[in-house]
Amino acid sequence: MKKKICLLLICALLLATTGCKAKTPEEISAEKYEAMANACLTLVETYNDVAQTAIDNGWEADFETLKLMDQIADQAEEITNAVNAPENVEDARRDQLAALAKQLTDQLTNEVLPKVSEPCPKTGVETGE
Repeated sequence: MKKKICLLLICALLLATTGCKAKTPEEISAEKYEAMANACLTLVETYNDVAQTAIDNGWEADFETLKLMDQIADQAEEITNAVNAPENVEDARRDQLAALAKQLTDQLTNEVLPKVSEPCPKTGVETGE
């Protein structure tokens, strides 16, 4: 009998402590907003760095590069708008936008930056290295 009572008390204690760790919908929503905002900030900073590198190396003369940078800027603007007006964005969309921001940041870092780090062949810009 004492073993059963002890087991019931242990189970009750485990349930009580487990219930305390559950997050409220507001906490989950705040975490999703923060993740989206941080991903957006990283994207904007990366975009600005890559854009400056592109300008420094004369890539504004290359239509394809400009087109790609404009597409990324448009998507970054959509994410920024969601950060600035979070009441209009559901949690599932926040997850999608955070993932998109990370994807765009990777694209800028891995695809665009290596290209624009060299002088644009269309302009013959020399770097000061």
